[in-house]
Amino acid sequence: MKVSPTIFRLYDIRGIAGKEFSRDAIAEFEKWYGPFPGINITLEISEALGKAYGTYIQRKYNGKNVVVGQELRPFSGELTQAFIDGILSTGCNVTDVGIALTPLVYFANGFYEFDGGVNVTGSHNVYFYNGFKMNGKNVLPIYGDELQVVREMIEKEDFIEAEKGKIMKKEIYSDYEKFVTDKINIKRKLKVVIDCGNGSAGFFAPKFFKKLGCEVVELYCDPDSTFPNHVPDPEMPDNMEDLGKKVAEEKADCGIGLDADGDRVGFVDENGRYIDTDMIILLLAREALKEDPGKKILYDVKCSRLMEELIPKFGGVPLMHITGHAPIKDTFRKDPDIIFGGEVSGHIYFVKELFRSEDGMYAGARILELLSETDGPFSALFEGIPNTIRTTELKLPCADEIKFDVIKKVQEHFSKEYETITIDGVRMKFDEKSWAIVRASNTSPYLTVRFEADTKERVLEMKNIVADFLEQFPEIEDKLDRKEVMSLTGRLGWV
Repeated sequence: MKVSPTIFRLYDIRGIAGKEFSRDAIAEFEKWYGPFPGINITLEISEALGKAYGTYIQRKYNGKNVVVGQELRPFSGELTQAFIDGILSTGCNVTDVGIALTPLVYFANGFYEFDGGVNVTGSHNVYFYNGFKMNGKNVLPIYGDELQVVREMIEKEDFIEAEKGKIMKKEIYSDYEKFVTDKINIKRKLKVVIDCGNGSAGFFAPKFFKKLGCEVVELYCDPDSTFPNHVPDPEMPDNMEDLGKKVAEEKADCGIGLDADGDRVGFVDENGRYIDTDMIILLLAREALKEDPGKKILYDVKCSRLMEELIPKFGGVPLMHITGHAPIKDTFRKDPDIIFGGEVSGHIYFVKELFRSEDGMYAGARILELLSETDGPFSALFEGIPNTIRTTELKLPCADEIKFDVIKKVQEHFSKEYETITIDGVRMKFDEKSWAIVRASNTSPYLTVRFEADTKERVLEMKNIVADFLEQFPEIEDKLDRKEVMSLTGRLGWV
Protein backbone atom coordinates (compact mmCIF):
# COMPACT_ATOMS: atom_id res chain seq x y z
CA MET A 1 0.00 0.00 0.00
CA LYS A 2 1.34 3.41 -0.92
CA VAL A 3 1.72 5.97 1.85
CA SER A 4 3.38 9.40 1.73
CA PRO A 5 6.78 9.17 3.44
CA THR A 6 6.52 12.85 4.45
CA ILE A 7 3.88 12.10 7.10
CA PHE A 8 6.43 10.09 9.07
CA ARG A 9 8.15 12.90 10.93
CA LEU A 10 10.97 12.36 13.39
CA TYR A 11 8.78 12.47 16.50
CA ASP A 12 5.35 11.45 15.28
CA ILE A 13 3.06 11.01 12.29
CA ARG A 14 1.58 14.24 10.96
CA GLY A 15 0.08 15.43 7.70
CA ILE A 16 -2.84 17.05 5.90
CA ALA A 17 -5.94 15.15 7.00
CA GLY A 18 -9.44 15.35 5.58
CA LYS A 19 -11.59 14.71 2.54
CA GLU A 20 -11.40 18.07 0.77
CA PHE A 21 -10.60 21.74 1.43
CA SER A 22 -12.05 24.87 -0.13
CA ARG A 23 -10.04 27.11 -2.44
CA ASP A 24 -10.01 29.83 0.22
CA ALA A 25 -8.66 27.39 2.80
CA ILE A 26 -5.92 26.21 0.46
CA ALA A 27 -4.99 29.82 -0.32
CA GLU A 28 -4.66 30.53 3.40
CA PHE A 29 -2.41 27.48 3.81
CA GLU A 30 -0.19 28.54 0.92
CA LYS A 31 0.15 32.03 2.36
CA TRP A 32 2.09 30.58 5.28
CA TYR A 33 3.49 27.24 4.18
CA GLY A 34 3.99 27.38 0.42
CA PRO A 35 2.44 25.01 -2.14
CA PHE A 36 -0.41 22.90 -0.78
CA PRO A 37 0.91 19.31 -0.71
CA GLY A 38 -2.51 17.68 -0.93
CA ILE A 39 -4.27 15.41 1.52
CA ASN A 40 -1.93 12.67 2.70
CA ILE A 41 -3.78 11.22 5.71
CA THR A 42 -7.04 9.62 4.59
CA LEU A 43 -9.35 7.19 6.37
CA GLU A 44 -7.68 4.35 4.47
CA ILE A 45 -4.24 5.49 5.62
CA SER A 46 -5.51 5.89 9.19
CA GLU A 47 -6.84 2.34 9.27
CA ALA A 48 -3.55 1.04 7.88
CA LEU A 49 -1.69 2.98 10.58
CA GLY A 50 -3.89 1.28 13.16
CA LYS A 51 -3.10 -2.14 11.73
CA ALA A 52 0.62 -1.35 11.76
CA TYR A 53 0.48 0.02 15.31
CA GLY A 54 -1.38 -3.03 16.65
CA THR A 55 1.11 -5.29 14.91
CA TYR A 56 4.06 -3.29 16.26
CA ILE A 57 2.82 -3.43 19.87
CA GLN A 58 2.39 -7.20 19.73
CA ARG A 59 5.75 -7.88 18.12
CA LYS A 60 7.68 -5.37 20.25
CA TYR A 61 6.05 -5.86 23.65
CA ASN A 62 4.04 -9.05 23.29
CA GLY A 63 1.13 -6.91 24.46
CA LYS A 64 -2.44 -6.44 23.33
CA ASN A 65 -3.93 -3.60 25.40
CA VAL A 66 -3.68 0.00 24.22
CA VAL A 67 -5.32 3.33 24.99
CA VAL A 68 -6.42 5.82 22.31
CA GLY A 69 -7.56 9.43 22.66
CA GLN A 70 -8.24 12.28 20.26
CA GLU A 71 -7.97 16.03 20.10
CA LEU A 72 -11.01 17.91 18.79
CA ARG A 73 -10.28 18.76 15.14
CA PRO A 74 -12.09 18.56 11.84
CA PHE A 75 -12.06 14.91 10.75
CA SER A 76 -10.67 13.68 14.10
CA GLY A 77 -13.68 11.50 14.91
CA GLU A 78 -13.63 9.63 11.61
CA LEU A 79 -9.84 9.42 11.64
CA THR A 80 -9.77 7.98 15.15
CA GLN A 81 -12.47 5.42 14.42
CA ALA A 82 -10.61 4.19 11.34
CA PHE A 83 -7.40 3.98 13.37
CA ILE A 84 -9.14 2.01 16.14
CA ASP A 85 -10.70 -0.33 13.56
CA GLY A 86 -7.23 -1.06 12.27
CA ILE A 87 -5.88 -1.83 15.74
CA LEU A 88 -8.81 -4.11 16.57
CA SER A 89 -8.26 -6.12 13.38
CA THR A 90 -4.88 -7.26 14.73
CA GLY A 91 -6.43 -8.71 17.89
CA CYS A 92 -5.43 -5.85 20.18
CA ASN A 93 -7.91 -4.47 22.70
CA VAL A 94 -8.54 -0.72 22.68
CA THR A 95 -9.59 1.53 25.55
CA ASP A 96 -11.12 4.60 23.91
CA VAL A 97 -10.90 7.65 26.19
CA GLY A 98 -12.59 10.01 23.72
CA ILE A 99 -11.58 13.68 23.60
CA ALA A 100 -8.32 13.91 25.52
CA LEU A 101 -5.16 15.92 25.86
CA THR A 102 -1.87 14.29 24.98
CA PRO A 103 -0.70 14.42 28.64
CA LEU A 104 -3.89 12.61 29.67
CA VAL A 105 -3.10 9.81 27.22
CA TYR A 106 0.48 9.70 28.56
CA PHE A 107 -0.98 9.46 32.07
CA ALA A 108 -3.37 6.67 31.11
CA ASN A 109 -0.59 4.78 29.31
CA GLY A 110 1.59 4.83 32.43
CA PHE A 111 -0.93 4.82 35.29
CA TYR A 112 -3.05 1.93 34.01
CA GLU A 113 0.01 0.14 32.59
CA PHE A 114 -1.22 -0.18 29.02
CA ASP A 115 1.07 -1.75 26.44
CA GLY A 116 0.80 1.41 24.35
CA GLY A 117 -0.99 4.70 23.93
CA VAL A 118 -1.85 7.00 21.02
CA ASN A 119 -3.37 10.45 20.83
CA VAL A 120 -4.80 11.54 17.49
CA THR A 121 -3.70 15.17 17.37
CA GLY A 122 -2.36 17.92 15.16
CA SER A 123 -0.78 19.61 18.20
CA HIS A 124 -0.19 23.34 17.65
CA ASN A 125 -0.45 23.13 13.86
CA VAL A 126 -3.26 24.82 11.94
CA TYR A 127 -6.47 22.86 11.46
CA PHE A 128 -5.40 21.32 8.12
CA TYR A 129 -3.08 19.04 10.07
CA ASN A 130 -3.77 15.97 12.12
CA GLY A 131 -1.64 13.08 13.19
CA PHE A 132 -0.69 10.40 15.68
CA LYS A 133 1.57 10.61 18.73
CA MET A 134 2.44 6.98 19.38
CA ASN A 135 3.88 5.41 22.51
CA GLY A 136 4.70 1.90 23.59
CA LYS A 137 4.89 0.36 27.03
CA ASN A 138 6.01 2.61 29.92
CA VAL A 139 5.10 5.68 27.82
CA LEU A 140 8.14 5.16 25.59
CA PRO A 141 7.76 7.14 22.36
CA ILE A 142 7.74 5.40 19.01
CA TYR A 143 9.83 7.67 16.79
CA GLY A 144 12.64 7.88 14.27
CA ASP A 145 13.66 4.49 12.91
CA GLU A 146 10.77 2.81 14.74
CA LEU A 147 8.27 4.95 12.83
CA GLN A 148 9.96 3.83 9.64
CA VAL A 149 9.27 0.25 10.74
CA VAL A 150 5.60 1.23 10.96
CA ARG A 151 5.81 2.75 7.47
CA GLU A 152 7.39 -0.40 6.02
CA MET A 153 4.63 -2.53 7.55
CA ILE A 154 2.07 -0.44 5.68
CA GLU A 155 3.96 -0.53 2.38
CA LYS A 156 4.34 -4.32 2.61
CA GLU A 157 0.90 -4.79 4.23
CA ASP A 158 2.72 -6.84 6.85
CA PHE A 159 -0.03 -6.90 9.47
CA ILE A 160 -1.12 -9.44 12.05
CA GLU A 161 -4.61 -10.72 11.24
CA ALA A 162 -6.48 -12.14 14.22
CA GLU A 163 -9.85 -12.37 15.87
CA LYS A 164 -11.13 -8.84 16.38
CA GLY A 165 -10.06 -7.30 19.67
CA LYS A 166 -12.40 -5.77 22.23
CA ILE A 167 -13.14 -2.07 22.66
CA MET A 168 -14.22 -0.28 25.80
CA LYS A 169 -14.85 3.36 26.73
CA LYS A 170 -13.20 4.87 29.78
CA GLU A 171 -13.28 8.25 31.54
CA ILE A 172 -9.75 9.04 32.73
CA TYR A 173 -9.78 12.70 33.76
CA SER A 174 -10.95 12.01 37.34
CA ASP A 175 -8.00 9.72 38.04
CA TYR A 176 -5.64 12.15 36.31
CA GLU A 177 -6.93 15.10 38.32
CA LYS A 178 -6.46 13.31 41.64
CA PHE A 179 -3.04 11.97 40.67
CA VAL A 180 -1.76 15.41 39.68
CA THR A 181 -3.49 17.78 42.11
CA ASP A 182 -2.38 15.65 45.07
CA LYS A 183 1.17 16.73 44.18
CA ILE A 184 0.36 20.48 44.28
CA ASN A 185 -0.26 22.76 47.27
CA ILE A 186 -1.41 26.28 46.41
CA LYS A 187 -0.88 28.24 49.63
CA ARG A 188 -2.83 31.42 48.85
CA LYS A 189 -5.70 32.43 46.62
CA LEU A 190 -4.53 33.28 43.11
CA LYS A 191 -6.41 34.79 40.21
CA VAL A 192 -5.31 33.35 36.88
CA VAL A 193 -6.45 33.83 33.29
CA ILE A 194 -6.42 30.64 31.21
CA ASP A 195 -6.18 30.91 27.40
CA CYS A 196 -6.75 27.62 25.58
CA GLY A 197 -6.84 29.16 22.10
CA ASN A 198 -10.12 27.30 21.44
CA GLY A 199 -8.20 24.03 21.56
CA SER A 200 -9.14 20.83 23.36
CA ALA A 201 -7.41 22.06 26.52
CA GLY A 202 -10.59 24.10 27.03
CA PHE A 203 -12.43 20.93 28.04
CA PHE A 204 -10.08 20.38 30.97
CA ALA A 205 -7.91 23.36 32.01
CA PRO A 206 -10.56 25.60 33.62
CA LYS A 207 -11.82 22.87 35.95
CA PHE A 208 -8.27 21.71 36.66
CA PHE A 209 -7.13 25.10 37.95
CA LYS A 210 -10.39 25.63 39.83
CA LYS A 211 -9.76 22.31 41.57
CA LEU A 212 -6.44 23.74 42.76
CA GLY A 213 -8.35 26.57 44.42
CA CYS A 214 -7.61 29.30 41.89
CA GLU A 215 -10.02 31.97 40.75
CA VAL A 216 -10.12 31.26 37.02
CA VAL A 217 -10.91 33.72 34.24
CA GLU A 218 -11.51 31.85 30.99
CA LEU A 219 -10.29 33.17 27.64
CA TYR A 220 -10.97 31.24 24.42
CA CYS A 221 -11.78 28.11 26.41
CA ASP A 222 -14.70 27.11 24.18
CA PRO A 223 -13.26 24.43 21.88
CA ASP A 224 -13.55 25.33 18.20
CA SER A 225 -11.36 23.32 15.86
CA THR A 226 -11.07 26.18 13.36
CA PHE A 227 -9.18 28.22 16.00
CA PRO A 228 -11.00 31.51 15.23
CA ASN A 229 -9.06 33.77 17.61
CA HIS A 230 -5.45 32.65 17.32
CA VAL A 231 -3.51 29.48 16.67
CA PRO A 232 -3.19 27.63 20.02
CA ASP A 233 0.59 27.94 20.15
CA PRO A 234 1.73 29.66 23.37
CA GLU A 235 5.35 29.87 22.28
CA MET A 236 4.62 32.79 19.99
CA PRO A 237 4.21 36.15 21.78
CA ASP A 238 1.59 37.41 19.31
CA ASN A 239 -0.62 34.44 20.27
CA MET A 240 -0.35 35.59 23.89
CA GLU A 241 -1.29 39.24 23.32
CA ASP A 242 -4.98 38.83 24.14
CA LEU A 243 -4.04 36.88 27.24
CA GLY A 244 -1.73 39.68 28.36
CA LYS A 245 -4.46 42.28 27.87
CA LYS A 246 -6.97 40.16 29.78
CA VAL A 247 -4.58 39.68 32.71
CA ALA A 248 -4.04 43.44 32.97
CA GLU A 249 -7.77 44.13 32.62
CA GLU A 250 -8.71 41.58 35.30
CA LYS A 251 -5.80 42.50 37.57
CA ALA A 252 -4.95 38.81 37.67
CA ASP A 253 -1.79 37.35 39.17
CA CYS A 254 -0.72 35.86 35.84
CA GLY A 255 -1.91 34.25 32.63
CA ILE A 256 -1.37 30.72 31.35
CA GLY A 257 -1.65 29.74 27.68
CA LEU A 258 -1.94 26.14 26.51
CA ASP A 259 -1.58 24.60 23.09
CA ALA A 260 -4.36 22.59 21.47
CA ASP A 261 -3.46 19.20 22.93
CA GLY A 262 -2.18 20.52 26.25
CA ASP A 263 1.42 19.35 26.22
CA ARG A 264 2.92 22.86 25.90
CA VAL A 265 2.50 25.96 28.03
CA GLY A 266 3.31 29.68 28.05
CA PHE A 267 3.01 32.45 30.64
CA VAL A 268 2.42 36.18 30.99
CA ASP A 269 3.09 38.06 34.23
CA GLU A 270 0.79 40.33 36.24
CA ASN A 271 1.44 43.18 33.80
CA GLY A 272 0.56 41.07 30.78
CA ARG A 273 4.22 40.77 29.75
CA TYR A 274 5.17 37.59 27.91
CA ILE A 275 7.66 35.42 29.79
CA ASP A 276 9.72 33.24 27.51
CA THR A 277 10.12 29.58 28.36
CA ASP A 278 13.84 29.89 29.12
CA MET A 279 12.89 31.69 32.33
CA ILE A 280 10.32 29.05 33.26
CA ILE A 281 12.83 26.24 32.70
CA LEU A 282 15.42 27.98 34.87
CA LEU A 283 12.91 28.59 37.65
CA LEU A 284 11.71 24.98 37.76
CA ALA A 285 15.26 23.63 37.33
CA ARG A 286 16.37 25.58 40.39
CA GLU A 287 13.52 24.07 42.41
CA ALA A 288 14.24 20.54 41.16
CA LEU A 289 17.90 20.86 42.14
CA LYS A 290 16.98 21.89 45.68
CA GLU A 291 15.58 18.38 46.11
CA ASP A 292 18.20 16.55 44.01
CA PRO A 293 21.47 18.53 43.98
CA GLY A 294 24.15 17.45 41.58
CA LYS A 295 21.75 15.99 39.03
CA LYS A 296 21.38 16.86 35.35
CA ILE A 297 18.99 19.35 33.78
CA LEU A 298 18.22 18.76 30.10
CA TYR A 299 17.40 21.63 27.75
CA ASP A 300 17.07 21.81 23.99
CA VAL A 301 19.58 23.34 21.62
CA LYS A 302 17.47 26.47 21.09
CA CYS A 303 17.59 27.50 24.75
CA SER A 304 19.33 30.55 26.20
CA ARG A 305 23.02 30.50 27.05
CA LEU A 306 21.85 31.19 30.61
CA MET A 307 21.26 27.45 30.97
CA GLU A 308 24.95 26.60 30.89
CA GLU A 309 25.76 29.63 33.06
CA LEU A 310 23.14 29.30 35.80
CA ILE A 311 22.38 25.58 36.17
CA PRO A 312 25.85 24.91 37.69
CA LYS A 313 25.23 27.80 40.11
CA PHE A 314 21.95 26.13 41.07
CA GLY A 315 23.92 22.98 41.88
CA GLY A 316 23.22 21.01 38.72
CA VAL A 317 24.80 19.78 35.51
CA PRO A 318 23.52 21.35 32.25
CA LEU A 319 22.87 19.01 29.32
CA MET A 320 22.16 20.50 25.89
CA HIS A 321 20.07 18.16 23.74
CA ILE A 322 18.45 17.93 20.33
CA THR A 323 14.92 19.30 20.13
CA GLY A 324 11.92 16.98 20.28
CA HIS A 325 9.83 15.21 22.89
CA ALA A 326 10.58 11.71 21.60
CA PRO A 327 14.41 11.76 21.59
CA ILE A 328 14.38 13.67 24.88
CA LYS A 329 12.28 10.96 26.56
CA ASP A 330 14.58 8.31 25.14
CA THR A 331 17.50 10.09 26.83
CA PHE A 332 15.57 10.28 30.11
CA ARG A 333 15.17 6.51 29.95
CA LYS A 334 18.87 5.95 29.34
CA ASP A 335 20.23 8.47 31.87
CA PRO A 336 18.77 8.23 35.40
CA ASP A 337 20.73 11.30 36.53
CA ILE A 338 18.44 13.64 34.57
CA ILE A 339 15.70 14.95 36.85
CA PHE A 340 14.05 17.68 34.78
CA GLY A 341 13.95 19.07 31.25
CA GLY A 342 12.47 21.73 29.05
CA GLU A 343 12.31 23.11 25.53
CA VAL A 344 11.89 26.64 24.23
CA SER A 345 8.67 25.53 22.54
CA GLY A 346 6.97 25.11 25.93
CA HIS A 347 7.42 21.39 26.55
CA ILE A 348 8.21 21.04 30.27
CA TYR A 349 9.23 17.53 31.33
CA PHE A 350 8.67 16.01 34.76
CA VAL A 351 10.81 12.91 34.97
CA LYS A 352 9.79 11.51 38.36
CA GLU A 353 6.30 12.93 38.75
CA LEU A 354 4.71 12.20 35.36
CA PHE A 355 6.23 9.14 33.69
CA ARG A 356 9.08 11.17 32.11
CA SER A 357 6.54 13.17 30.11
CA GLU A 358 5.48 16.78 29.53
CA ASP A 359 2.25 18.37 30.73
CA GLY A 360 1.21 21.99 30.22
CA MET A 361 -1.41 22.04 32.97
CA TYR A 362 0.93 20.46 35.52
CA ALA A 363 3.71 22.89 34.59
CA GLY A 364 1.26 25.74 35.13
CA ALA A 365 0.29 24.30 38.50
CA ARG A 366 3.93 24.01 39.60
CA ILE A 367 4.59 27.63 38.72
CA LEU A 368 1.46 28.74 40.59
CA GLU A 369 2.60 26.72 43.59
CA LEU A 370 5.91 28.61 43.61
CA LEU A 371 4.07 31.92 43.27
CA SER A 372 1.76 31.05 46.17
CA GLU A 373 4.77 30.54 48.45
CA THR A 374 5.69 34.23 48.06
CA ASP A 375 3.94 37.49 48.83
CA GLY A 376 5.26 39.16 45.70
CA PRO A 377 4.01 39.41 42.11
CA PHE A 378 4.64 36.86 39.38
CA SER A 379 7.42 38.96 37.84
CA ALA A 380 9.38 38.85 41.11
CA LEU A 381 9.88 35.10 40.69
CA PHE A 382 12.54 35.84 38.09
CA GLU A 383 14.56 38.38 40.08
CA GLY A 384 18.19 37.36 40.09
CA ILE A 385 18.05 35.80 36.64
CA PRO A 386 20.05 38.01 34.24
CA ASN A 387 18.20 39.65 31.38
CA THR A 388 19.52 39.17 27.87
CA ILE A 389 18.14 40.23 24.50
CA ARG A 390 16.79 37.14 22.79
CA THR A 391 14.17 36.28 20.24
CA THR A 392 11.79 33.39 20.43
CA GLU A 393 11.79 31.12 17.40
CA LEU A 394 11.47 33.06 14.16
CA LYS A 395 9.78 30.68 11.75
CA LEU A 396 10.60 30.97 8.06
CA PRO A 397 8.40 28.84 5.77
CA CYS A 398 10.46 26.35 3.77
CA ALA A 399 9.22 23.20 2.04
CA ASP A 400 9.89 19.87 3.73
CA GLU A 401 11.70 18.63 0.62
CA ILE A 402 14.20 21.52 0.74
CA LYS A 403 14.71 22.51 4.38
CA PHE A 404 17.35 19.95 5.37
CA ASP A 405 19.45 20.74 2.29
CA VAL A 406 19.39 24.40 3.32
CA ILE A 407 20.65 23.46 6.79
CA LYS A 408 23.58 21.56 5.26
CA LYS A 409 24.57 24.68 3.34
CA VAL A 410 24.20 26.83 6.47
CA GLN A 411 26.56 24.48 8.29
CA GLU A 412 29.12 24.48 5.48
CA HIS A 413 29.11 28.27 5.34
CA PHE A 414 29.14 29.31 8.99
CA SER A 415 31.45 26.57 10.32
CA LYS A 416 34.28 28.19 8.36
CA GLU A 417 34.21 31.27 10.60
CA TYR A 418 32.40 30.40 13.81
CA GLU A 419 32.40 27.68 16.43
CA THR A 420 29.28 25.63 15.74
CA ILE A 421 27.19 23.00 17.48
CA THR A 422 25.51 20.74 14.95
CA ILE A 423 23.60 18.19 17.03
CA ASP A 424 20.37 19.70 15.68
CA GLY A 425 20.62 22.38 13.03
CA VAL A 426 23.50 24.83 13.30
CA ARG A 427 24.08 26.80 16.52
CA MET A 428 26.73 29.45 15.85
CA LYS A 429 28.75 31.03 18.64
CA PHE A 430 29.59 34.57 17.57
CA ASP A 431 31.35 35.32 20.88
CA GLU A 432 31.09 34.29 24.55
CA LYS A 433 27.79 36.14 24.99
CA SER A 434 26.22 35.95 21.51
CA TRP A 435 24.84 33.08 19.47
CA ALA A 436 22.34 32.21 16.75
CA ILE A 437 20.73 28.99 15.57
CA VAL A 438 19.20 27.91 12.26
CA ARG A 439 17.46 24.54 12.22
CA ALA A 440 14.80 22.69 10.27
CA SER A 441 11.56 21.94 12.08
CA ASN A 442 10.87 18.23 12.34
CA THR A 443 7.11 18.75 12.57
CA SER A 444 6.28 21.46 10.01
CA PRO A 445 7.56 22.95 6.73
CA TYR A 446 9.72 25.75 8.06
CA LEU A 447 13.13 26.76 9.35
CA THR A 448 13.48 28.14 12.85
CA VAL A 449 15.97 30.87 13.69
CA ARG A 450 16.83 32.31 17.09
CA PHE A 451 19.31 34.89 18.41
CA GLU A 452 20.64 35.96 21.80
CA ALA A 453 23.11 38.62 22.91
CA ASP A 454 23.55 41.21 25.64
CA THR A 455 22.56 44.15 23.45
CA LYS A 456 19.99 44.95 20.80
CA GLU A 457 22.73 46.12 18.46
CA ARG A 458 24.53 42.78 18.65
CA VAL A 459 21.34 40.84 17.95
CA LEU A 460 20.66 43.02 14.90
CA GLU A 461 24.22 42.52 13.70
CA MET A 462 23.82 38.73 13.90
CA LYS A 463 20.40 38.85 12.25
CA ASN A 464 21.85 40.71 9.31
CA ILE A 465 24.73 38.27 8.95
CA VAL A 466 22.35 35.31 8.92
CA ALA A 467 19.86 37.12 6.66
CA ASP A 468 22.61 37.83 4.13
CA PHE A 469 23.10 34.10 3.73
CA LEU A 470 19.49 32.88 3.92
CA GLU A 471 18.17 35.35 1.37
CA GLN A 472 20.05 33.58 -1.42
CA PHE A 473 17.53 30.72 -1.16
CA PRO A 474 14.28 31.52 -3.00
CA GLU A 475 12.72 28.43 -1.39
CA ILE A 476 12.61 30.27 1.96
CA GLU A 477 9.25 32.02 1.82
CA ASP A 478 9.98 34.84 4.26
CA LYS A 479 12.81 37.09 5.40
CA LEU A 480 14.28 38.09 8.73
CA ASP A 481 13.49 41.65 9.74
CA ARG A 482 16.84 43.43 9.63
CA LYS A 483 15.74 46.46 11.68
CA GLU A 484 13.67 45.02 14.52
CA VAL A 485 14.64 42.78 17.41
CA MET A 486 11.90 40.54 18.70
CA SER A 487 12.55 41.15 22.36
CA LEU A 488 10.54 39.52 25.11
CA THR A 489 7.73 41.99 24.47
CA GLY A 490 8.10 42.17 20.70
CA ARG A 491 6.38 40.64 17.70
CA LEU A 492 7.58 38.16 15.14
CA GLY A 493 10.38 39.65 13.08
CA TRP A 494 8.90 38.80 9.67
CA VAL A 495 8.57 41.21 6.74
